[in-house]
Amino acid sequence: MKRKWLFEDYYDTTIIILALISVILALLGFAEMVDLDNPPYNIIDLLLWGVFVVDYGWRFFLSKEKWRFIIENIFDLLAILPLNAIFTVFRLGRIFRLARLTKLLKLTRLLRIVGLTGKLERKISRFLRTNGLLYILYVNIFIVLVGSSILSVVEEKSFSDSLWWALVTVTTVGYGDIVPVSLFGKWIAVLLMLVGISTIGMLTSTLTNFFVKENPDEQIKLDKLHDELSSQRILIKKQSEKIEELHRMIKDLVEKI
Repeated sequence: MKRKWLFEDYYDTTIIILALISVILALLGFAEMVDLDNPPYNIIDLLLWGVFVVDYGWRFFLSKEKWRFIIENIFDLLAILPLNAIFTVFRLGRIFRLARLTKLLKLTRLLRIVGLTGKLERKISRFLRTNGLLYILYVNIFIVLVGSSILSVVEEKSFSDSLWWALVTVTTVGYGDIVPVSLFGKWIAVLLMLVGISTIGMLTSTLTNFFVKENPDEQIKLDKLHDELSSQRILIKKQSEKIEELHRMIKDLVEKI
């Protein structure tokens, strides 16, 4: 059993590392810093995609409830769908200018990293699942990525600049170095601000609830320890009284002799 857990930890860690590499490649490809359609990057991307397909297929095969598995692993499914090929075949990218957005769906592997990290860190997982914070983070990541990609198309900015702007906006920092000009871009900014403010409020609430839930357990343990110490004190006191009584009896006996 221990070997099985150890294997699962190593396996999850390997998937996390591969997912990180895949996300970095997707980001670089989206920003047109590398060409994922030509060697060696297309080979690396294809190998990583193959690993994720095998991983998803194997876990799907082992799952007892297939539909539940699909629903709970929807982002994993999106990450392995060959959407670039689909858009190329139907030529929808030219019509709706969404060809670049298809690459963005590869970044959903980042959401899998959050789930895999939870397997390795139980404490983090418990914290992230408090008040549904994990799902809020999913929504945040999705909105930031989609918002930045749409802004890069609408405002004709690079994806790296758009992603930086989206992160700065959603965290309510607002450096002001990049500002949307179009009406659609401003609406995206408003949405990101609202999401950021809501997330901060949710994070504060989650921290409070997390420690409130943690403290009662610790308090119960402390109360039990206190009761145990009290009982030990009473026992020691009784033993001391018996020893004193025995000492008096011995003393009286010695005096009589």
